[in-house]
Amino acid sequence: MIKSLTILALTALSLHAAPYTESAEGLAEPVPVFEAGESKIPYFRIPTIERSKKGTLLAFAEARYIDDDHGRNDIVLKRSEDGGKTWGKLQIIHADQDLVMVNPSPVTLSSGRILLMYETFPHGYHARNGKHKGHSYKMMDGGFGKNTQKLLMRASDDDGKTWSKVIELQKIARKDKDIIQSGSPANGIQLKHGKHKGRILLPLFLTKRIDDKKRTWLNATLYSDDEGKSWKLSEYVPVETTEACNECLISETDEGHVVMNARAGRNKHRAISTSTDGGVTWPAFEYSKDLINRPCNAGLLKFSSAKEGKSLTFFSYNNSTKRRANGYLAMSPDDGKTWPTKRSIIPGLFGYSQLVKIDAETLGVIYEPFESPRQKWSIYFLPISLVNPQ
Repeated sequence: MIKSLTILALTALSLHAAPYTESAEGLAEPVPVFEAGESKIPYFRIPTIERSKKGTLLAFAEARYIDDDHGRNDIVLKRSEDGGKTWGKLQIIHADQDLVMVNPSPVTLSSGRILLMYETFPHGYHARNGKHKGHSYKMMDGGFGKNTQKLLMRASDDDGKTWSKVIELQKIARKDKDIIQSGSPANGIQLKHGKHKGRILLPLFLTKRIDDKKRTWLNATLYSDDEGKSWKLSEYVPVETTEACNECLISETDEGHVVMNARAGRNKHRAISTSTDGGVTWPAFEYSKDLINRPCNAGLLKFSSAKEGKSLTFFSYNNSTKRRANGYLAMSPDDGKTWPTKRSIIPGLFGYSQLVKIDAETLGVIYEPFESPRQKWSIYFLPISLVNPQ
């Protein structure tokens, strides 16, 4: 086990109202990554983060031009070559005034190649019906025509400085005629252990159209056994004793199994399923007894240290059933079966988050320090030492 874990071993602090730039006692100060208003972009949402093989941190987000899930969005990136202390210039990976870009999902391969999956919606269409400040949009149809969702992937072979042309994956991910959307804002993984070592997996939640007003969700993975040259869709995760789930995260166990940790539609417990065949088939979701929050996307990270033996799993989430607030970091010594250690990291507002390994003794959390348009939609980064208090 990673030595001492002094930071997480501390008793959780009493909570208080805190500005969004304030971390819990004993931790470093958060660093702004994407600031509302920079480059004439009023809003940033949906952060994900990845570490390159060279150690560069790559933070991805949606650059939003209105305060709604459906509007003109671009997929953007910033790079840090000093462990998240400073961040470089804003890079626009994909911009199109006729499309909505959503849900960046990166993964770094053992070869050093970085893959980025994301989605596009045509203006006026979404995975649901809706209205916002004078504009409306309607639920998409299935199929692969003009007014349908696309699932895209790009690759970088130079540490995220430049990106390849897109390839389209929607015909693989959306095989069922009633599936209108697929993707998930979360990190992919490449398996390091077991029979399926080397397999690349990307988490998916898929929106299934029931009729003009109703929809439901399914969860699966896209996986590749040839370094991303071709892709297959896993079986769906059954929901026999839980409700349908949407945004999901994946991590690898020490045995090479794949854990899916998903956000339920209304239930405040996270839903968990573990695949024993490398993410191809799944047992039914079960609710976690330990991980409870207001439904929101979260962060999941398998963390190993070359100096120590067994690895740990970390989970970042809003430890509140009422608000997107009270950011916590939980630690599991047994691949997510139990979560005996929990620690306050951001006492104030805390929305979507993702985790990244910075080095052998440090992890980082990128997060939304807001819950509504009443606060600035900026995105911050917090490094957390696992060994010594600040």
